[in-house]
Amino acid sequence: MIDCKYTRTFPVDEWDRPGGLYSLSDVPINSFKDLVREGVILSKDSCSQLFEVKDVENGWVFNIPMGDVEIHQEKE
Repeated sequence: MIDCKYTRTFPVDEWDRPGGLYSLSDVPINSFKDLVREGVILSKDSCSQLFEVKDVENGWVFNIPMGDVEIHQEKE
């Protein structure tokens, strides 16, 4: 597995926490922001230039463009 930081646009509440489908609280969405979060790269699609990334904190899995992923280190 490879540790990384990824950037993705999320709906956020008034405290800049991921909201909407990414929250269990009933707080309205305030805006949309690019958030940088810790993740683990699960797979790579060279043809589409995408990484499949799993969010460390919440376990969400996203397809993220390679340009929006900063690779840290590879785990054994």
